[in-house]
Amino acid sequence: METLIILTAISAFISTNLDDLFILAAFFANPEFKAKDVVLGQYLGFIVLLTASSLAYFAQFIIPSNWISLLGFIPIIIGIRSLFDLKKPETGDSGEKINFRKYKGGQMMLSVALVTIVNGGDNLGVYMPLFAGMDPFDLFLTAIIFLIMVGVWCFLGFKLVNNRVIGNKIKNYGHYILPFVMIVIGLVILLRGWF
Repeated sequence: METLIILTAISAFISTNLDDLFILAAFFANPEFKAKDVVLGQYLGFIVLLTASSLAYFAQFIIPSNWISLLGFIPIIIGIRSLFDLKKPETGDSGEKINFRKYKGGQMMLSVALVTIVNGGDNLGVYMPLFAGMDPFDLFLTAIIFLIMVGVWCFLGFKLVNNRVIGNKIKNYGHYILPFVMIVIGLVILLRGWF
């Protein structure tokens, strides 16, 4: 029985988080994001999704899904803001390079968490009914497997960026790609809820 729960948890995670692997790679490739901010943000966002999934099973009967999909505006705003950041000069008046991380602090981690949460519509759609039919032990075991898989996903995303064959291309162009990835994710979330 436990083997079935483990296999179900792994397959549910993989099927709902394939896109997150590439989003993580884009975050890791962006020099403004420290690896720890990406990992902590991913865990924070995923824990919120897990909590919401276990509680939101009942909310789906109260809040229409098309209203929930309006959260798609969050990654669109992050993407647009990132596009404007690309146009900002990276040096100050003295000619020395500006460290944007110094000015943004925990915003980087929160940006990753928000994108994880907002992109988690498919996660909620799968996890809510999955969790509804579980007893407390199965739910706990599934949550532990999911949290382990988040770590695996972060590792794979990091390795993808640091791969000798394609890693340099991702590092060189990832920060240009990330804004467009965020905007597309937001549009997909909006469209899923209204069409």
